[in-house]
Formats: sequence, structure tokens, C-alpha cells
Amino acid sequence: MKLHQNRVDRFSVIAKKLVDEHSAELFKDNSTLKDSYEAYRNHLDKLGQQLEDYASDFLNGCKVQNEQLKNDIWNTCTKYLDLFAKRNQPGQYRQFI
Repeated sequence: MKLHQNRVDRFSVIAKKLVDEHSAELFKDNSTLKDSYEAYRNHLDKLGQQLEDYASDFLNGCKVQNEQLKNDIWNTCTKYLDLFAKRNQPGQYRQFI
């Protein structure tokens, strides 16, 4: 069980780093672009694709896999996509988490 949690935690670090990078890039893009919604959607799409790619690679690199680990990794992807959306959705008052 401890190994399972360590793997999920390691993937969470990867996912959080991707969210932070996209949030910073989106902030930079919003200062130069007029259409903040388009920039947001582009970053959200790219982030989703990157998380999917990293999750697949991460799971392929694990010697022992089970359904619970796969579910936890995909749930982590969803959690961090939601976090990005909450932090960065244009046109709404946002409270930083």
C-alpha cells in the first residue's frame, strides 16, 4: 500500500508542476493577447493532453500495475485539470487556492 501511495504522490508532483507551468504561461499570454478565453482553452487542452501522455508513460514505467493504481493516476489527472480550470477560468472572480 505504501508503494502505491508513493507512486500516486510522485505523479501528483508531476501533475502539479504542469499546472503551475501552464498557469504561468497563461498569465503571460493574457497580458499580450486580447482573447483570454481562447488562450485559456488552448492551455487547458494542452494540459489535458500532457497529463494524459505523462500518465500513460508513468503507468507503462511501473513494473507492477493494478486497476486501483490506474484509477488513482487518472483521478489525479482530473483533479489537476479541475484545479487549473478553477484558478484560470477567464471572466470570473477567482480566489486562489
